[in-house]
Amino acid sequence: MSRSSVLSRRPNPRGALDRLLNRQVPSGWRIDLRSGWPLLFVPLLIFMQLLGPSPVWVALLICLVGLYAVSYAWVRNQVQQIYFERRREGSMLVVGDALQERFIVRNESALPLHWLEFADSSRLPGYNPRQVVSCGSGSSYQWRMEAQCTQRGVFRLGPHTLRTGDPFGLFGLEFADTRSESLLVYPRVAHIPDLDLPRGSSSGQDRRRRTYSGSERAQSVRAYQPGDSLRHVHWPISARQGELIVTDVETEPSGDLWIVLDVHRLVQSGKAENSTLETSIVLAASVAAEFLGGGERRSVGLLAASGAEMPTLELDWQGDAIDERTPTAGPSEGANGIISGNGQMSLGDASQSLLIDVPPQPGKGQVWRILAALAPVQEGDLSLHELLRRGRGIFTAGQTVLAITSDIGEGVQNWTAELLHLRHAGVPASVIAVTPAHTIAEETLDNGEVSVDEQPRPDPGDPSIHELLTHLSDAAPNRFSAASQASLVDILARYEIPLRFMQAGARLTPALTYRRTRTILRTTPSGGVVVHEVEEDVG
Repeated sequence: MSRSSVLSRRPNPRGALDRLLNRQVPSGWRIDLRSGWPLLFVPLLIFMQLLGPSPVWVALLICLVGLYAVSYAWVRNQVQQIYFERRREGSMLVVGDALQERFIVRNESALPLHWLEFADSSRLPGYNPRQVVSCGSGSSYQWRMEAQCTQRGVFRLGPHTLRTGDPFGLFGLEFADTRSESLLVYPRVAHIPDLDLPRGSSSGQDRRRRTYSGSERAQSVRAYQPGDSLRHVHWPISARQGELIVTDVETEPSGDLWIVLDVHRLVQSGKAENSTLETSIVLAASVAAEFLGGGERRSVGLLAASGAEMPTLELDWQGDAIDERTPTAGPSEGANGIISGNGQMSLGDASQSLLIDVPPQPGKGQVWRILAALAPVQEGDLSLHELLRRGRGIFTAGQTVLAITSDIGEGVQNWTAELLHLRHAGVPASVIAVTPAHTIAEETLDNGEVSVDEQPRPDPGDPSIHELLTHLSDAAPNRFSAASQASLVDILARYEIPLRFMQAGARLTPALTYRRTRTILRTTPSGGVVVHEVEEDVG
């Protein structure tokens, strides 16, 4: 017989005592012995009584045993007589909002609660609602807690544990509530400058769009691409060249808009709000809100690759979180996942990244779906050109791609080639380049933008361009060299790809604002309480 099996068969006095104390105690409740050393006097008093009988030993023995009996009866009486409730005020929170919770304790037992400890295991940064309160018999007590939401993401509120005990501190009563709630903190949505998107084609989902020139054809021709209408085939040129040639038709920038977000960890810099990652996410959220709720009301989708394991949410039609799931890969599955537009996760077999694929849809409900998908995004291992390559099978002719990236260094040639490939496939693109904070000083505008949308192809000998690129090179010589900046501006201007620079940490006016009423309690010198209701704009 092994030594481990012998040890496992030895009696466990502690476990036997625990089973005795919690006999017929409902699930979730637990009574434990906190102070057991006075029980060591019980055998001593019995021995003294046998050695020299005396009423003193009997009285001490009765008092000691009676004290433990009364204490145990006290905590046993409070089992299932303590009710706790927590209420979260407000349903939607963005970065900068205040989380408010109300906690209510009701004591329906005949004995008072001299103390009750509330211990919470919430994972919201900077939020600790731990509290110790007291409550009389048949009464209730409530308090409020507030915390500032400084980070976007999906956080957990709860579970929590209630602890109390008898007045003598001999026994403890604990109730563990394993329920928890998912708290979704959306990224900020701000007003952004007008974007110069390329002209696209109307999609089947948006038939209200019209061409600028009616039925007149443009002067340029190109090779036929899948999805092109046969009405635009130029038959004489097609007969001469032996392949289908179509004429371009000037159309409004309608069609579906794909926001391709680059979160590659090797091109990110800065911390917190001044990081390029947070600025890129704010820009993606702002673009989605602008085109889904603005005058154009286009269909907008999102494509990104998050590297960290992130929970996914099911959303109702208002964008509120219903359920939280953490994607896990099976033994024979890859670690890559794809989040579809309804918030579900499906596993893929590419690299170790989670692909976020929210198909384009119109309507304000799509705004909350995109914001919910952006909330838990973290730095990943997939570069922009690899992400665009994965998206070749997702993008279709007539759609528009808006790439938001901080890769303006060595990877420019790679992802520019992917944009040109999409352009030849009938998917035009625009680029928003996010530069690190404090790399553009007086050259930036008040809203933090540097626009080169409508500028002609830059002249390398232009003193102003050389001064700007030299400043960028001095600020970050390893990543944002003058040659890289010149290459980016030159290539995109050469192929007429709209480009806009945005500085990380730039102050942008909040776009999602709403008016709420907040209650403030103020105490007076005489001990009274004055209630004030304050209306404020939150964004």
